[in-house]
Amino acid sequence: MERLTQGRWPPVYDADGLTRQIDRAALDLRSLQFFDLVLRDDPKLCCGDVLQLDCPVPAINADGEPVVSDGSGFWLTVGNTCDFDRGVTDVTWTQIVPLVQVDAASERVSELLEYKAYRRFYVPPWPSHEHRYLADFLRPVALHRDAIGAKATVVARMTEHAWVLLHSCLIRFFARDDGRFA
Repeated sequence: MERLTQGRWPPVYDADGLTRQIDRAALDLRSLQFFDLVLRDDPKLCCGDVLQLDCPVPAINADGEPVVSDGSGFWLTVGNTCDFDRGVTDVTWTQIVPLVQVDAASERVSELLEYKAYRRFYVPPWPSHEHRYLADFLRPVALHRDAIGAKATVVARMTEHAWVLLHSCLIRFFARDDGRFA
C-alpha cells in the first residue's frame, strides 16, 4: 500500500499498449467504415450509437445550481447497453454524452483523427449526415430506456472497429493517471 500514497497514482492499464491500440485502430479506420452504411430497423440501443434527441445538456454550475446548455441535438451512447437487449427490468438507465459540432475546416480535424485527446472523442460524419462532432466525455447524462423510440432515435451505429476504438478511448479516459499527489 505504500506505493499508492506516494507520488502519482498510475493508470490501471498498460498505457503504452493502450496507446498503440488506439493508434492502430485510428489508422485502420481511415480505410474502414466508421459507421454501418445501412441502419437496420433494430429497436435495441447499442453502445456507440448516435442518437437524435433534441434536449439541452443538464449540468450543475459553479454556484451549485442546475443549468442547461444548448446541444447539437445529437448524442453518443457510452453506457453499457447489453442489459437492455436482455430484457433485464431493473436496468433502466444508460449514459449518453452530447455531440458538439466541429468546424470541418478546422486545422484540429487532422489532430482529432489521431484520437490523442483524452476527454473528447472524434465522431466523423455518418451516412446521410455531413457534420463532424466531438463526444464530450465530461458531460455524461443518464437516459431512460423508454426514451428510445419515444423521443430518442438511433441515427447511426458504429462498426465493430469504431466500437473498439471508442472503448479504448473510454478506458484511457476513466482509468488514466489522475495526478493525485503530484
